[in-house]
Amino acid sequence: MPDNNKRPIMSVAHDTDVLATIGRDEEREKQHSPFERVHRGILRGLYEGRFVPGQRLVAPDLMRQFDVGRGTIREVLQRLASTGVIRILPQKGAQVRRMTRREVVEILDLVEVMLGLGARGSAGAMADPERRAQLQREYEILMACKFDEDFAGFLAAREAYYRSVIAMGGNRELQRIFPAIQVHIMRVQLRAFDHAADAANPADYRLLHEAIVSGDAHAAEHAGRQHVQRTIGRIAQLPDRAFEPGE
Repeated sequence: MPDNNKRPIMSVAHDTDVLATIGRDEEREKQHSPFERVHRGILRGLYEGRFVPGQRLVAPDLMRQFDVGRGTIREVLQRLASTGVIRILPQKGAQVRRMTRREVVEILDLVEVMLGLGARGSAGAMADPERRAQLQREYEILMACKFDEDFAGFLAAREAYYRSVIAMGGNRELQRIFPAIQVHIMRVQLRAFDHAADAANPADYRLLHEAIVSGDAHAAEHAGRQHVQRTIGRIAQLPDRAFEPGE
């Protein structure tokens, strides 16, 4: 008998989804509109270190780099500002966002709760062999990535695994909200400090994955929250110079 209560896995396009697919198909990249090409290009530059937190984004430079008009650049910068990637400051223009310590802590407090909720829901989906197999595939791809040798591959695999965990939980509001949290800005900012926000230890993912596939919702939620708490602990040890000055 079909399970009529099974919720579909939703797909929501956010900046993290864009980053996970950048460069995988060069022909498709060429087919993007000028807006999409510039938007993806700036996000890719951020992840690859060509744009860094605190850096000004100068419209004429971007126009030359992407061979587009000022109107396209203005639209892209407005989109990036609306999603928290950049700030548009009076008399200074656009600047890649650099977070204060408090902003980082507040983001991670949210992520802790949301990943715990997603892991709990995902554990409940493990009775479905198809979904269990899908999550296992994502996990194996992540574990096969060598952090020191293929950092871009690790990033893409990590985002794919997190997206699967959130999606399989079936909470549509969580699927809508979770990708919009600007975790990637925080990670890029702290990358120079021993990748403190990147959760690069394979054991972190093994503990989370084992708890989810066990099907124990309580254990999975606890593991999800612990997964983020370990990152919070690492970041708490960072010096103040890692952050934008502020409260």
